[in-house]
Amino acid sequence: MSRPPPLPVPSLASALGDLARAQRRAGCSAMLGLALLGMVALASPLLAYREDLQNAREEVLGHLSNQAQVQAEALGVHLGLLEAELRRLAEHPQLSPEDGSSAPESIVLDSAFHHSPLVSEGVALLTRSGQRVWSDPPQMSLGDSPLHTRPWFRRVLAGGVSDINLLEGRDGPLVVAVPILRNGTVTGLLVGELRAGARPLPGVGSGGADMSLLLGEDGQLLLPVPPPRFAWTQELAARLRALAGAPGPLILEGTRMLGAAAPVPVPAGVSSMLLAVLEDEERDIARLRRRFLGQLLFHIALLGSTLLLFTFLLRRSYHSLLAAEERLRHQETMVALGSASQLIAHEVKNALNGIQAALSLLRPAASAGEVALPALRAQVHRLGHLARSLLSFGTPRAALRRTCELRLLVEEALQSVRLLPEAEDVPLGVSLQEGLTVQADPALLVAAIDNLVRNAVEAGAVARDTGLRPSPWVRVALAHEAGEAVLSVEDNAGGVDPDLEPRLWEPFATSRAKGVGLGLSMARTAVEAHGGSLTYTRLPDGSRFTLRLPLESTA
Repeated sequence: MSRPPPLPVPSLASALGDLARAQRRAGCSAMLGLALLGMVALASPLLAYREDLQNAREEVLGHLSNQAQVQAEALGVHLGLLEAELRRLAEHPQLSPEDGSSAPESIVLDSAFHHSPLVSEGVALLTRSGQRVWSDPPQMSLGDSPLHTRPWFRRVLAGGVSDINLLEGRDGPLVVAVPILRNGTVTGLLVGELRAGARPLPGVGSGGADMSLLLGEDGQLLLPVPPPRFAWTQELAARLRALAGAPGPLILEGTRMLGAAAPVPVPAGVSSMLLAVLEDEERDIARLRRRFLGQLLFHIALLGSTLLLFTFLLRRSYHSLLAAEERLRHQETMVALGSASQLIAHEVKNALNGIQAALSLLRPAASAGEVALPALRAQVHRLGHLARSLLSFGTPRAALRRTCELRLLVEEALQSVRLLPEAEDVPLGVSLQEGLTVQADPALLVAAIDNLVRNAVEAGAVARDTGLRPSPWVRVALAHEAGEAVLSVEDNAGGVDPDLEPRLWEPFATSRAKGVGLGLSMARTAVEAHGGSLTYTRLPDGSRFTLRLPLESTA
C-alpha cells in the first residue's frame, strides 16, 4: 500500500519569535526616543520660563524707567516752583534782612507762605551772617551747627545763585536756598525746607516702587532722610548713576533689585540731582516661578504616566508575542507528531490487518490454543484501537452530523469496551435514559465515549492489580439536565495523578504504562466540535468525567 504524504509543518513560530525580539528592540528604541522626547518636553517649560522671566524683567525695567522719568520730572517741577516762588519774594523791595524784622516784611512773607503746599517744614528769612530774621513757623528748626559754616550757605553767598541741599549737609530736611540781591550784593537768604516724611514729595516715596533715592551731584544721598539701612558708598552711588543710561539689576545687602534712574530737572545754577527707583526682583518673578513650577510638575506627571502606560503596553504586547510563539511551537510539535503517528499507524494497521486475517483461519488444536487465540485477538484489538487513535490524531476529519439517539451510541461504545480482557475484572454499571437525540457524527462520538469508558476500565484493572482497590467498578449514566444530554463516567480507581492534572487534556499526556495519552485529548476535541463540553472532577476515591451535549430540540 502507498504511504500517505507527510503533512506540511508550519514555520511561523520562528518568525513570530523574531517578531517578538524585533518588537522588543523597537520597544527599547521607542522608550529611548520617548525619554528623549520627555527631556525635550521638560526643557520646553524651562526655556519658556527663562524667556518669560527675561520678558518680565524687561517689562519691569521699562516700567521703572518710565516711573523714574515721571517722578524725576514731578520732583523737578516741584523744586522749580518752590525756587521760583522764593526768588520772586527775594526780589520784593520790602525784604531787607540786614535791617531786621519789620512789619511789612512779615506781612509779605506771611501772605506768601501761609499754608503753602510747596513747603512741608517751613520758610525762613536769614541775614548774611546766618541770623534768623523771620520764619514760619516761628520755632522752625535750622539745625545745630552755625549756618555760615555749612557748604550750601557759603555757596549761595559766594555765587549769588540758588542751591538745593540737606540742611545739615549730611542730615536734616532738604532745603532750597535763594539769595536776596540788592545792587549785586547778597544781603540775605530765603530758605524753604522740605521733609519727605512730613508730606510726600512728588516723585519721592510714591508711584509703587519699593525704594526711591535722590542723589546729589557729588554722590551724596539727599532723600530719603533718614537714609535706608545699608551702607552708603560712592561705589553704590556710581552704580545708581549708571542706571540712568542702562536700567538693570542691582544687589543691595544681599537682595537683588531691579532699578532705573533719571536726572531731576533743576533751575539753572542749581547742582544736578538724580532720582533712582528700585523694586525687589524676587517679588516680581515669584508669580512666574509658581507658574513655571506648576507647568513643570504637569509635564513630569504627564510624561511619567505616558512612560508607565507605554511600558505596560510594551510588556503586555511582548508577553503576548512570547505566548503566541510558545503556542505555535506547540502546534508545530503536534503537527510533526501527527505526521509521524500517521505514518506509523498506517504501517501498523496494514500489519494488523494481515494478522487478523491469519488469526481468523486458525483453529485451536488443544486447550492451550483455546487460551492463546483469544489473548492474541485481544492484543490485536488493542493495537488496532491504538492505530485508529494515531490515525485520527494525525488526520482529524470533519464532523458529519446527523440525528442520533445518544443511548445507542453509548451502547455501541460499551459493546467495544466489554471485549477488553480488563472488563472481566471490573464490573460495569450502566444507567441510560432513552429518547435523548442529538445532532452528531456517530463515529466521532462513539470514539470519544469509548475512550472515556476504556480509560476508566483500564484504570480500575490497574488499581485491582496493585492492591489499591480490591473491588474496582465503573458506572456509566446518561440523563437529561436543563436541555442537555449529560453522560457521566465514574470510577473508584483513585483518580488522576495530581501532577498530571494541569496537562490532562494535552496530547501524549499519560501516567499509565498502557496507551499513549491521546484518548482524552481526542475525546474533548470531538465533543467541543459538537458544541458540547467535557470536564473532569476528582472524587474522594476516584474520578468522574462529565460529557455534555445540547439536545436536538435546543440545538
